[in-house]
This record gives sequence, structure tokens and C-alpha cells, in this order.
Amino acid sequence: MRTRARAVPFARTRPESLTRDMAVLPVAEWPKHLRLARSILIDKRVFDEEKARAVLVASYCAAHACAQAINQRSRDIADFAQRLKLRKIFKRIAKCARRSPAPLRRLLDRGVGCAIHDRVVDAESIEALIQALIAAFASFPKEAPALTVLRAIAPLSSLLEDANIESPNCLDAYFAEASVLLQQEYSALRAIDQRTIENALTALRDSGNAEFDAADVCESIARALDGDKGISLALHDLITEYVAVLAEIWLQNGVKPARAARSSNPSYRGKFHRFADLVLTAAVEPWSKRHDVDNHELLATLRKAHARLPSDIRKFVSCAPRRRDVEWLVSDDLVKTVLTRFKKRPPKHHTRSSFIQR
Repeated sequence: MRTRARAVPFARTRPESLTRDMAVLPVAEWPKHLRLARSILIDKRVFDEEKARAVLVASYCAAHACAQAINQRSRDIADFAQRLKLRKIFKRIAKCARRSPAPLRRLLDRGVGCAIHDRVVDAESIEALIQALIAAFASFPKEAPALTVLRAIAPLSSLLEDANIESPNCLDAYFAEASVLLQQEYSALRAIDQRTIENALTALRDSGNAEFDAADVCESIARALDGDKGISLALHDLITEYVAVLAEIWLQNGVKPARAARSSNPSYRGKFHRFADLVLTAAVEPWSKRHDVDNHELLATLRKAHARLPSDIRKFVSCAPRRRDVEWLVSDDLVKTVLTRFKKRPPKHHTRSSFIQR
């Protein structure tokens, strides 16, 4: 099972639209994975037709809530990475400002003063502040602090080639590009993070310390971007909660969820496990082929296509199927954890999960 959060394209859709379609459309026109999930409930005589439809609708709503949680975690990770990136850049600029020669420091302080003194600190003043900082470093392009700032903003720039450092025209273009890049990075921050930075700079300006300089301003921005020390990349807690909701749904409808195993077939999964993965796949990865019956045919097709590749390319291309077509979202360990938790709970005291409350 993949353990890292990623964006879920259908997380913003409303589950009610699909559940309404399921109520009026024939089963043959349902999404593939939901048809397979229904067959588990009907063909194995777990539920009758009416109860099976109700269980499937409730389960899909829980899976959609799980998909939304996965998508939100993906956004949180991206936001955290953006804050961390900008915090490192402004910390580096602050250090470079402190060790710059006196003429460059005076130019930096003058630019900062024009950007935030006697002005409302907002997005426009932050943009002016960034332009003033980069312009000041661009005025002394051959100084080590200026080149360090340039590398911090654009680490993948061709400036890393020593031959380009000797060209003044190239350096001017690099500094102009760095100013645009840093403004874009700042605009990519969440609105709440931008307001935090604006409040920090306003507090610094109004603190009565008239001696603050460019390094102090950059350090204030870096401190304002301090926050969460880390965000979990894993999904096991979200999927575990989803499986717990499904177990509650089955229990509330009179069927006890259980695991199953076959010594002759180690890859065999029980009805509840397959149902949980099918419904979650319908919400998170409806294009996945992991539950297709013709997986052997898919593997044969991949091998034939791989054999037709030129020999110099074949060694860099794998003939294995994509992970989303092989690995299940719901692992056996998660199912075991959830069902063990249910066994330890007192009977007839099943609490409603936050996924159901959503």
C-alpha cells in the first residue's frame, strides 16, 4: 500500500450526485468498482437487495470523506513545504545581509525602509520589499553574499556554472529572474500565512525600535513562517478510520465484519476486506485496474510491449504494472488492527466516527 498522501481529483465532487445515480440507474451502468462491491454483498448473500444498496451508499459516503481527508492532507503537506522553503530563503537572506559589506548593508536598509516605513504592510508592500532586497544585492553582483542569495532563490539556475558568473549581463538577468521567482513563491503562500507575515512586520515597525535593519526584517519574516514542525505523509490513520466506519456500518446492519485467509492462496482476502478496498478505490482511484479479472492479460501485454522497445531503452523501462494497478489501498494489517479494536470494545456501544459525522 502506498503510504504517502497525494491529491485526489474527485475529492471535491459531491457524493450525493453519485448516490442519486445509483438509485435510478441500472446496476450495469454503475462505476466498475461499486458493481464489484455490490456483488460481494448480493452474491455472497451478506445482505438482501434493499439493505445492500443502503450499505453501499453509506460506505461510499465514508470513502468519499476519506478521499477528502487524503486530499486535505496533501494540501497541508504542500503548504508546509512552501512555508519551509520560504523560511529557509529569508533566513539565508538575513545572514547574507549581516555579513555584507557596509555599502551593500546601507543600500539594503534604505530599500527596506522605503518599503515598510510609514506604509500599511500588505501584499503590495511585501512585493516592494522583495524587489528592494533583490535590487540591492543586484547592485553588488560579484559580492559573495549576493551570489549566495541568488543561489538560495534559484538553486537549479545555470548560475552554478562558474563561466556565467563573469558575465555582468547574465548576472543582471539572473537577479531580475530571482526577484520574480521570490515574489511568486510568496504569492503561493496561504492567505493566512501572508497575513501572519504582514502582522509580524507591522509589529516590528511599531515596536519603537527605529534601528531595525534589513536583516531584522528578513528574520521576522522567517520567524512568522515557523509553525508545524512536520506533517505526516502517511495515510494509514485516515484509512484505518475509514475501515472502522465500514465495520460499524456492517455491525449496525446485523453482519459482523471479519478477516479471512486461505493457506492455499496467500493473496486471498475476505469479503469485508475486498469490499472496503473496492469502495475506497471507487472514491480515490476509479481508474485503477487492481481488481480487474484480466490482470494476467495485462501483465502479458506489458511484457510484449516491453520486448518491442529498443535494447538501449529497455534497460531503463520496467515491464511491471503501475503500483496503483497492483497494490491495495486497504492493507490486511489495517483491517486486522480495526477488527482487533472492535473485539476489545464492549458490545452494543459502538461510537459514531468522524467520517460518519461528516
